[in-house]
Amino acid sequence: MREQAAIAFDSGDRMLDSAVRRSDLLVGAAKALAIGLDELGNINLPPSIHGQIDQAQLRVIASLYLASDLEQAGIIPAVEHLSAMARNANLNINLGKSADLIEQFWRTRNARATEGERLSLFGQLFTVDFEGMMLDLCESLYKLDEMAAAINLGGLSPQTRVRGAAIRLLDRIVDGGSGITAFVAQDITATLKACLAILGHPDLRAVFGARDVWGTVTGIDRLSQTKRPDPRLYVRRGRAGMTVLSWLAEAAPHIENLASLTVPLDHPVIPSAVDWMESALAIGEAAGDVPQVPMPHAQAAAWEMQAV
Repeated sequence: MREQAAIAFDSGDRMLDSAVRRSDLLVGAAKALAIGLDELGNINLPPSIHGQIDQAQLRVIASLYLASDLEQAGIIPAVEHLSAMARNANLNINLGKSADLIEQFWRTRNARATEGERLSLFGQLFTVDFEGMMLDLCESLYKLDEMAAAINLGGLSPQTRVRGAAIRLLDRIVDGGSGITAFVAQDITATLKACLAILGHPDLRAVFGARDVWGTVTGIDRLSQTKRPDPRLYVRRGRAGMTVLSWLAEAAPHIENLASLTVPLDHPVIPSAVDWMESALAIGEAAGDVPQVPMPHAQAAAWEMQAV
């Protein structure tokens, strides 16, 4: 524990660490509610409590959205490859004091979700339909300033579009997330934290001459002959998506009331929605599968200038 606390993160790593910690808080809040409701036994709960259960489920799924993109960024897979190579004596490098953490990760491998189990879970939750509905919500949020009726509020039509997109995504999440518990998300979040402690260890960074976590991931990928796209894009999309879904969790109890769901133009969910669209577009372009993501005006203008 002292070694983990002593790890010095650079600015990019601190941002990643902060996102995982926030994810952990979301899971913790959902788990606390789930335990409290379990203790009530099998009784008929009032509607307000049912709303709370939906919120808990949404917080869990927001956390898992970040975990899904961090999976694609290579956080857990890289450490799984490294621990397997170290165990099989396929490493001709001195791991220093990070060796203890890597050994502990290997010994506890059967106590956590496997890669196949994680990918199956993410595939169940974050389908093509989900991505399309997420895009609709993010687009409607960033277009709130159209026909603004007041200094800090969008017009009635844009606010109605936000509500409609939120309801559609909420219904999709509730259907697709059936049976997903806070305990599953807690397991994955704990694995992420353990992996970050390993990837950020000074001795392991020194081995690969890495300045940050991603330099370490890149070094491990070279050893395991693994190719993956730019991980920072996935971190950016994951953080933004978690923020949007966290907002949806808070908005869920008021989803039927347009007046209660009104989103001010300075709400922090709006830049997160823009961030999600921009990073989703960049990921799609890198993969050669460009999604139909409408770019915010500033970025669209910049791209038009580049094309001239």
